[in-house]
Amino acid sequence: ATTVPCIIHLNALAEKDRDGKIISVQETRLTMLFSHLIVGLSLLALSALKLLPMPVLYGVFLFMGMSALPGMQFWNRILLWIQQPSKYPETPAIKYMETKKVHLYTMLQLFFFGLVFTVQNFPQIAIVFPLMTLLCLPGRLVLLPRIFEGWELLLLDGEDENIKEWIALKEDSIRTVDDLEYGQSSGSDL
Repeated sequence: ATTVPCIIHLNALAEKDRDGKIISVQETRLTMLFSHLIVGLSLLALSALKLLPMPVLYGVFLFMGMSALPGMQFWNRILLWIQQPSKYPETPAIKYMETKKVHLYTMLQLFFFGLVFTVQNFPQIAIVFPLMTLLCLPGRLVLLPRIFEGWELLLLDGEDENIKEWIALKEDSIRTVDDLEYGQSSGSDL
């Protein structure tokens, strides 16, 4: 429960460019200490918190969850199913990959999510929930590389720095090929 307030706090301390992308965060080590300390001190107010109706708490958690959705890649890829292709956001995966491969990856993620969610919600088998979560790792490390190329997996779930590096290399190789083709065509004109 402390993750969302901490992320919101870090977002508030972030220095952003005009597009809203985070450039840097002016943050100290004390920030997290104090935020967690305040959350811990809320335990002293449990008797007052019991007076709050449960629907109010459900509403707060629903709001926190809904406000976090737009920043989740998984949710944004699910939304691609109901968007016109001309309205797709400009992401590296959309730009460099076939759309059907992006949708396949999202369907596989939904399948794994469904398995974990199903196991979690049936009390008779809920004991294997950690095992189901653990089984997602071989799915990612063994199954997905058989379906997708390494660069596709990088674009779908890689670190931002690695994706930027891949894009730079890709654009460099495109420029090199264009230069070679231009050099050959201009050389044949001589």
